[in-house]
Amino acid sequence: MRLRKPAPGRWRPRAAACVGVMLAVLALAEGRAASAQATQPAAPPPNGAPGAEAFKDWELFCPEPKPKDKPRVCEIRTVIKTKEGGRLGALAVAADPEPGSASDPMIATALLPLGVDLTLAPALKVGEGQAMPLQFRRCMQRGCEAVALLQGDQLSALRAGTIAKVAVGIGGGKTAVFEFSLNGFTGAHDALKKRIGKP
Repeated sequence: MRLRKPAPGRWRPRAAACVGVMLAVLALAEGRAASAQATQPAAPPPNGAPGAEAFKDWELFCPEPKPKDKPRVCEIRTVIKTKEGGRLGALAVAADPEPGSASDPMIATALLPLGVDLTLAPALKVGEGQAMPLQFRRCMQRGCEAVALLQGDQLSALRAGTIAKVAVGIGGGKTAVFEFSLNGFTGAHDALKKRIGKP
């Protein structure tokens, strides 16, 4: 992890209409995390966990909804770990679960460590493309979650890229940059779309 000064800029809040979808995705993730925390508080679900389908560095989670008349919330996710094996951060992309919704948008969620500067919006960037601001939603014991809607060109960049970087302020005018592998993202994204019946 390297440090650099944050680039100046103003961040705009995301569309309010998508808050319900974001909260549904985050609630699902929190439920999985709470189950894992019963035995190992800081650890994400391991590769090959029940219900997970692996695509190199990414996994697809698409559990049956409870109750079954609720829309299914599916997501793909990758995790970066410390040298000791603890979770350092995670990046997930989830589909809009509303029936009949368009193929776009999908929702990106970055899980970042506690202690980050919540007054500065984090940003997601792939390669030399334009940085996309994320919006902090909440912080819990397992970390702070920041979300954004992904449009078609942003999804295309993720599919074509090799590394996604999330920059976040850590105080003192410094920025930490978390690098997430995109190896397997395209296969996982294709599987996600097939599972939910979106083009």
